[in-house]
Formats: sequence, C-alpha cells, structure tokens
Amino acid sequence: MSYRNPKAAPINTGAAVYEGIQKLAGDVYTFANEERDRKGKLIADSLAAQQAVDDDVNKMGLNVGEGTNNFETQIFEEAQAAKKKIAAQYEIMSRTFSSPETRAKAKAEISKLNKYPEGLVADLSTGKYLAEQYGEGLLVQPGETGSISNVNDINLLGVIKDMKEGGQNTKIETNAAGSRILVTKSGNETYRLNISNITNGLKNNPNQSIFNTVADDSGTTDNYLSALSLGGKNLDLAALVDKGILKKQLTESDKISGKRSEIYTIDKEVANEAVSDLSTSLIDDPSSYTYGNSIWQDKIKGEGTLKQALGERDKDGSYKNQDAVLKKIRNYYVEQAVSKAGVNNGVSVQLAKPEKVEPNEWKGYLQDLITGNVNQVPTVNGYWEIKENNEKGVAGESDKVIARYVDVELFGKVVKKEVEQIPLNVKGKTNFSGWKTANKIK
Repeated sequence: MSYRNPKAAPINTGAAVYEGIQKLAGDVYTFANEERDRKGKLIADSLAAQQAVDDDVNKMGLNVGEGTNNFETQIFEEAQAAKKKIAAQYEIMSRTFSSPETRAKAKAEISKLNKYPEGLVADLSTGKYLAEQYGEGLLVQPGETGSISNVNDINLLGVIKDMKEGGQNTKIETNAAGSRILVTKSGNETYRLNISNITNGLKNNPNQSIFNTVADDSGTTDNYLSALSLGGKNLDLAALVDKGILKKQLTESDKISGKRSEIYTIDKEVANEAVSDLSTSLIDDPSSYTYGNSIWQDKIKGEGTLKQALGERDKDGSYKNQDAVLKKIRNYYVEQAVSKAGVNNGVSVQLAKPEKVEPNEWKGYLQDLITGNVNQVPTVNGYWEIKENNEKGVAGESDKVIARYVDVELFGKVVKKEVEQIPLNVKGKTNFSGWKTANKIK
C-alpha cells in the first residue's frame, strides 16, 4: 500500500481528539509494516534475479582471466552490466514514495533484463559453435570438397576468422531491437554479423548449416568422362582415335630394345565439341545456382559470383557473358575428366616389333615401294619412303633415292626428319644391295 495522510477532521477535544490520534498512529504503523514486507520481497527478488545472471554466467563456463578470448570477456562484461541494471530497477521500485507508473516501468525493464543473460548464453554458444565449424572447415585442403567455400558471406567469414584467432578485433554492439551485432575491424575493412539472428535460426533448426562448403562435383566430372568416352577401366583406343578425341603425335623407337611406340594426346578442340551441350543446367536451372556458384568460385576460381560473371540478360533471355562462362566451365571439366582418366600426359601404344624377314621379303618391300603399292616400309628405327629429289647428291643414276625418316616433335608439332639416304638405282639396276645393307640383312 502507499502511505496517505488521514482526512482532516473537525477540531475536537477530549475523547474525539484521542481517537483521531490513535487512528493516525494505526495507519502509520500499518503502512510501515507493509512497506517493510514489500521492500523485503523486492530485495529478495533483486538478489534472486542477480543470482540468475551469475548462474547463466556459470553455464557459459566463463572464468575471466588468462587464456580468455576477447569475445568471452565482452560477454562476461555484458552479463555483469545486466546485473547492475537489474539492481538499479529494483532500487527504483523499492523507493517508498515511488509512483505506480514508475514501478510499472521498472518492472517491465526487469522482465526484459531477466531474459538478457539467457540470450547472452545462447549467443556465446553460437559464437563458439561458429568458430569450431570454421576451424573444422580449415582442416580440409582449400578448394576440396568439404572445405570452407568462397560463396560464404564476407561478413560471416571476416568476423568468425577473427573470433577463431581470439576476437581481438571484434566488439559486441546491441541494436535497437536488442540483437547483438559482432563488429570486426581488420585494416580498412569492417565486417558486421548479427549473431542473435543466427542463434534464433539454430533454435528453430539445430541442424542448420552455417557455412557453405565446397560442393562435391565428382558427378559432373563423371558426366564429362562419359561424354568423352574416357570412362571405365579399359579405354577403347581405336574408338577414341576414330572419334578424333585422341590424335597421333609421334612415333618413337627405343634404340636398345628396338621397340616402337606411338604417342596419342587429347585433341582439345574435338573434346570441347563433344561436351558442348553439358553444364547448361548450372545457368538455366535456378535450383542449381548454389552448386554452380560454388563451382565457379571454388573450383574455377572465377572472379566474383557466378551471377556477376554472367552479367545482364539480353533481349533473347540469355546472359551477356553466358558463352564465355560456359566455355570456362567446360574447359575446366574436360581437364578434370582427362586427368581422372589418366591420359593427361597422353597415351603410349607399343607397336609390334618388326619381325626378322628374309632378304627376298625385303626385296619385295622395296619393289612395293617402287611400284607404289605401299607408301612406307617400317624399319627398326623409323620408316623408308621413295624420295623424288636427290637433294644430297647421293651417287646413283637417277634423282630418286630411298630415304629413311623418323617422327620427331618440334615446337609442339610432329614432323618427320630424314636421317639417311641410299640411291634407288646403281648401274642401271635397282639398288637391292644397298637396300639390304641399310636394313642390316645378312
């Protein structure tokens, strides 16, 4: 109750005066007792509220001292400040002649402040959870599946990176709605993260993924393997050569063993044509954007986001830079598929070693060359051809010679190199003797 003076009474003497004095004393006594009880309850409530804050602080496991990071220190300081605010509001309510309006406001503020430490606990837990998740993501090789993706919000990455390092550059601010904002200053950059919003999101969905991680794109690589006919354990070399996916670069011989082999490499132009209809869904299908954006930023290391790279839409609905973006994506996955198939350094095909033949057979080979039945006759090291012009002036009775060539790579191109000549005709006859000697036929 509030103390009120009794109504003024007519001046009386004797018994009436005595009764008035007695009633006034009774009112004062009653008020004092009730006020004492009210204040006692308020003091108890105030102590209980402050103890609740301490309990919440204990729940956080906070012991401010050596080893405490800056974020935890600020949370502890916020909790202590809340205790002082609660005590101040109880002090207002305990004033003897405080108005009902003042007490109502103080009570409402206390109700609000009582929820504050609980929110601090939740936000601290969220902060620790984010730092732990960030740390786990850093354990994975950057760019690999499961590592921290570049598509994450820059403010989230900037704040949590500093918190992981102790939070020395991060301060806690509270906005008008009561949400806590983590503000990190790093050099000329300032990052802001509403941690209370993340806390509320985790309350509704504890399994919510905070950080986007690099997508598993093995399925896309497998699609390219299939389109290039490079899937499976055993490659069909004949089919790959027939399709033009593989092209012959050179033929080489081992001087010691005499074995000959052909080197085939991927024809990038043909390969790109074979995958020209792949990956369009990364751009056309909105549900694939997150995956496509991760590929663009994390795998291809494209500049900006996928949306920024694509540019504005043209009148026909396609993006301004769509072709250029798709070309980069396809080139990347052609390289990935070729690498996964193990043919990024080419394919070496060993040729059967020429069987030892009798002189008569070699004579027949030369006759086939002369008549044009064959264009080449393979040998242990290279191959023979008829050459029309005797540029080296080999002794003989015509301008034709038999020249031996080997294939060599020169400036990235395969060219045939002449290494030996013998005259085709000597004394009016085909030079079988020279042919036999050149091929070491006994």
